[in-house]
Amino acid sequence: MKRVTIKDVAKMAGVSYQTVSLVLNHPEKVAQKTLRTVQETIAVLNFVPSMAARSMRAIRTNTLACIFFGERAAYDNRSFQIQDTYWNNVLQVLGRVADTHGYALMQRSQIGDDAAAYALVRDLFLAGRVDGVVAVVERTGHPVLEQLKRHGLPFVVFGTRDPAFSYVAQNNEEVTAEVVGHLHAAGCRHIAFIGGQRDGRGNEDVEERQRGYARAMREHGLAVHAPWAVSGDWSLASGHRIARELCGTGDRPDALIFASDRMALGALKGLHELGVNVPGDVSVVGFDNMHYDDYCIPPLSSVHSPVLEMAQASVQMLLDQILGAGAAPPVQRVFPAGLVVRESSQRAGPARR
Repeated sequence: MKRVTIKDVAKMAGVSYQTVSLVLNHPEKVAQKTLRTVQETIAVLNFVPSMAARSMRAIRTNTLACIFFGERAAYDNRSFQIQDTYWNNVLQVLGRVADTHGYALMQRSQIGDDAAAYALVRDLFLAGRVDGVVAVVERTGHPVLEQLKRHGLPFVVFGTRDPAFSYVAQNNEEVTAEVVGHLHAAGCRHIAFIGGQRDGRGNEDVEERQRGYARAMREHGLAVHAPWAVSGDWSLASGHRIARELCGTGDRPDALIFASDRMALGALKGLHELGVNVPGDVSVVGFDNMHYDDYCIPPLSSVHSPVLEMAQASVQMLLDQILGAGAAPPVQRVFPAGLVVRESSQRAGPARR
């Protein structure tokens, strides 16, 4: 697809390319009628000025944006308040890392269609509000990122391994296999993995963890019990409900791996209500290693995510794009996550069979 240029905008709007340049850089100097005409043309053509041209003018906003596309967000669907989630943690750490480089961090959440999402990002660049984007997506091949790449706008994908773009991610598959190995060594033989989705949509993090779980179960000669293959919605309530459903009968798992600590924490309450001993009867492991894991009863084993390292790398990769302002091969880095063992999975006694 041919890249739209400033001359294409000028031709369609019936003005000179110098006028389009004024609209982009000094709109206050342009008559309102002309300004509206050019801005409408820019929207129709999906034109975004090249970052190479912007760098020649030395225009910097010293602001980065972290934009959530789809279900990944730090907000609760019901209250639209920031919750104690992994993504809230990511936002805080990204903000601190950006600050050390002299940049502010703007946050946006875009759950609409792809055209609206692209318009949001395009307008942030056009208005001169941001220099680059940390993009949080739930799948590879996101069409908004394809358009950003085509227009040469700096961005880094956070958390999803997309081979077409620069990204930072963690080794979900490997660390989930490590969790299964830990539970197997502790005597667990009936291990369930509980994934997560919101509004019926999952993400590639969870799919990687499910692959790691399935692979490790095969390697240890353990069966994956199909009725236990369920997903929560990342909430405390869903973890509570799932624990009661899976462990409310005699034919129950002896270990539960949850794709988030919030669901695992809800599960601990559900198991307590059932009179199920943790970890004697059922071991529980979560993901994200949140601060409250040390203070629940029993303290929760969890996978520690290298959020700081990923944030540092993503901001540096983004600044390299912004300051270099030229095409370069994607930079792709995967960081090791690790299991933090606490009482909820420290089982003693013979293995159950």
